[in-house]
Amino acid sequence: MISQLCGEIATIGDGFVVVDVGGVGYRVNMTTTDIASLSQCPGKNRVFTHLIVREDALSLYGFSDPLDLEVFTLLITVNRVGPQLALSILSQIPAKEFVQAVTSEDEKRLTRLSGIGPRNAKRLILELKERMKIHFQGIAPVAPGVSGNARDDVAKALVALGFPLRESYDAVDETCRMAGPEDSQVLLKASLLLLKERKKI
Repeated sequence: MISQLCGEIATIGDGFVVVDVGGVGYRVNMTTTDIASLSQCPGKNRVFTHLIVREDALSLYGFSDPLDLEVFTLLITVNRVGPQLALSILSQIPAKEFVQAVTSEDEKRLTRLSGIGPRNAKRLILELKERMKIHFQGIAPVAPGVSGNARDDVAKALVALGFPLRESYDAVDETCRMAGPEDSQVLLKASLLLLKERKKI
């Protein structure tokens, strides 16, 4: 089992990167968020991986954050959720938020994800809720002090400005953790400033 790779990003493609480890290139399927992040990080990078073995192929799926990898490995155990759908889900929503949507039975949030209809949302909750409660019991609430509607509105406004969905939600959550509850306009300005600062790094 290949559990992690540490090397330079040799190639970036549609839904994958090639990690050069000692002259050997490993093709790793990744979320759009991680690919965008790695494209801005020259030098060596660590990627946490999961190897899927099939009769006709060996496929590596990788993540910059081990939490994403843990959620991915749970997701692919769900009936009718393959690795590509699991990767698509984690491209659209932070792993921490996905865990909380499942454990709180937030079907509305889950069905807003591309590829997840009402039936799939119910299946995810049914098969993962109790397992995630045990496995991720230490995860703190996302975006404390801000209502779900305000959070969604601000994140959608950031997306409309051209920022990726997942990065937008991450920025809103981080802003709330640093500054506490704010009204939507203040939250939008602070989150936008945070995203712009991150782009400079």
